[in-house]
Parts: sequence; C-alpha cells; structure tokens
Amino acid sequence: MIIEKITVSPIQENCYIVGDEESHAGVIIDPGAEASRILEKVEHLGLTIEKIVNTHGHVDHISAAEEVKAALEVKLHMHPGDEMYLPNIEETAQMFGISGARNPTLDVFLTDGDRIDVGGFTIEVIHAPGHTPGSCVLKVGDDVFCGDLVFSGSIGRTDLPGGDYNTIIDSLERVILPMGDDVRLHPGHGPSTTVAVERRFNPFLQGLRPQENRSGPM
Repeated sequence: MIIEKITVSPIQENCYIVGDEESHAGVIIDPGAEASRILEKVEHLGLTIEKIVNTHGHVDHISAAEEVKAALEVKLHMHPGDEMYLPNIEETAQMFGISGARNPTLDVFLTDGDRIDVGGFTIEVIHAPGHTPGSCVLKVGDDVFCGDLVFSGSIGRTDLPGGDYNTIIDSLERVILPMGDDVRLHPGHGPSTTVAVERRFNPFLQGLRPQENRSGPM
C-alpha cells in the first residue's frame, strides 16, 4: 500500500494520499489546503483517485476539497455531523491565512461501520466524536488515519465549537486503546506514531481503560 503525507497550510495539516500498488486506485484523506501540491503528488504517484474521505470538517482539513473534487471529478465523503462547518469554510480560512479555500459540498454521508473498498484495500470507518461531532477515524489494516482524535503525545482540542472533552475521552477508550500495539496512527498534525507508544507515553491516555464491548455513537 502507498501512503504519502503532504503537510499543507500555515496550520501544518497532514493530508494523506493512500493508494493500492497493484490497481493504482487511491483516495485522498483530508485535503486541507494547497490543492495544486496535492494534485501534483497524485500525478507523480500515478494513482487514479476514486474518493476524497475526510476525518472531520474543520477548515484546516477541508479547504482544498472542493478544488480537488472538481479537478479529479470525485465525491467528498464525510460524517454528516460536521456538515455544519462547510458553509463557513471560505470565511474561516481567511482568518487562519489559508488561501484558495472554497465552501465544499458533502456528497456522501459516512456512518459508523461503513466499509469503503478502494482497489485492493478497504477503509473501515469508525465514528469517534469529541474533537468535532462527526469526527471519524479511517482504518486500513494496521494503518489508522485518526484526524485530530489523537496525536503523538497529545489529543485533539475540545474547546472549539462542537467539541466535548468527555466525548473525546470516550472515543479514545472505545476506539484507540483496544487496538493492537503495532497499529500505526497517522494524525492530522505532527508525526505518525503507534498505539503502543501512545498507550505508554501519552499523558492524556494515562489512567484510561480500553472499552471493547461498547457500541460507538452513530
């Protein structure tokens, strides 16, 4: 599997291009800005992008989605819990110095448990709110694209509109902690890490317990 990270915008958001080496089919996860750089990387990798899939709808993760959609003629997939952010993306982007933003249109609603087939791999969608109401992680085998749920040594903010601390803690216990130690976490900002490292060293995960038997929010 191909995993290519492009860090974009003044906020240093990680956009990921994930592709199948045999079929050359791929997806773009969280195109936050700099659409031209993202499209150039897609062309360099020789991938046919089938979908854009967003972990959540914050401005730094979605500002380039509409331009990339139009260029590649694909649809934007995201949980509908974050659709409320989309009408204000252009205005919010200006506040944060993100250029070229366009208000995106959400084409396909994701729900907890969805499975998205792309070439020879499958993306498992797991609803993990707290940073935003519609935040999801996208699991591809032992690679997890976790948006702003968890970072190397930290977790996502909950003081922005739609965030909730108790809810993000529930998501961490239900979604991240039950995963195997070798699972690789690819966050929306900063370096990739593993569940083992975060379980041992992330101060926000200390004292939390895996909750394997609870169904997640839809």
